[in-house]
Amino acid sequence: MTLAQARKRYPMVPREILKWALQNISDPKDLELGLHRLDQARRIQVQYGV
Repeated sequence: MTLAQARKRYPMVPREILKWALQNISDPKDLELGLHRLDQARRIQVQYGV
């Protein structure tokens, strides 16, 4: 996955975190799972104003 693909797929995740994750997490399953969970958490924060 490239940085552009990750930005498109996980828009709520900050760019710096995406860049770090792409460089440091080698397993694609773990990468997708972690970014998906972070994206969900950010959406919940925005939705509920936490």
